[in-house]
Amino acid sequence: MTQTISSPFPLFCCRPGAESFLQQELETRHGIHSRPFVPGMIQVEGSRLPESPLVFEWQRLRNARFASLKKGESVPDQVCETVWQIWAENPQPWALHLFPLEEADPGGASRLQGIARELIRKGNRLHPALPKWERKPEKLIRTGKGMILQCTCSENGLIFSMGPTADLSSPAPGGRTRMKMDPRAPSRSYLKIEEAFVRLGREPRENETVIDLGAAPGGWSFAFARRGCHVTAIDNGPLKIDDACVRRIEHLHRDGLSYQLNKLQPPVDWLVGDMLIPPGQAFGLLRYWLGEAHCRNLVLNIKLPQLDPLPALNPILDWLEPYPELEIRQLYHDRREVTVFGSVNS
Repeated sequence: MTQTISSPFPLFCCRPGAESFLQQELETRHGIHSRPFVPGMIQVEGSRLPESPLVFEWQRLRNARFASLKKGESVPDQVCETVWQIWAENPQPWALHLFPLEEADPGGASRLQGIARELIRKGNRLHPALPKWERKPEKLIRTGKGMILQCTCSENGLIFSMGPTADLSSPAPGGRTRMKMDPRAPSRSYLKIEEAFVRLGREPRENETVIDLGAAPGGWSFAFARRGCHVTAIDNGPLKIDDACVRRIEHLHRDGLSYQLNKLQPPVDWLVGDMLIPPGQAFGLLRYWLGEAHCRNLVLNIKLPQLDPLPALNPILDWLEPYPELEIRQLYHDRREVTVFGSVNS
């Protein structure tokens, strides 16, 4: 039986529920049309894509293909041949990224694992050199070499894409950078700052100076203090850090919006903030701390309005254009928010 396999097309992954935000960003800022594909994915019309990752983009599959595949059905040889076709034309190191889409294929993680095992087993038979070229994805992404085979499923079939590691917009499969909670951390916001460190490609170093705006209950301050940083936590609310780390934290009962450095103070190593404030006030913090060069590294969370968030973000995106080293992205552990992060003046 002839298998239904689509022609290649671009797919973008995002947080399920944020599809319309990503579509609006593509349309209004880049003039690119798109449409929903499955929950957590949109299909771009045409082949023109923005060079830089978008705010609401988790991952991209530049040359995605869809193969119809019923649950419980064995992967046909024709699909396996298509999956490995690009690699076979140019054999090189490769790695595998699997990311189940619970909204598009509930409980499909084990199904996806089984499909992947079958793809590799049949691929090894088709291309005997394939096993010797397999690598761990972390190694390929770190070196920027090789190819990544990305796979996921919907209820109706297999979605896959083979492409260079340079095409990835996130080092994590599907852009889902899942961090592990430290039981000593006082809030789940700890996961957001830990993910930001991964995306920055560096962690804070011992004795670096940190200002944490809106610190309570202390998830972000804890992340820095446990690494030996000197933290100034700015918040009128209480910290809940019952740990030896607290000795590295100076708690100032002040409003994070109005807190500023003394004019004679040197830039701090880190300015971070996770405050429940509108985007306009977060923009004011960016203009002060970045515009006046008061920090070397920045991680700032921006809460989104309930409806139509992009108009609130557009002024910030435009203002950040002279700062190519900074990114503004919706991280995996973000909810109704996005994060600005990067290193400057270092």
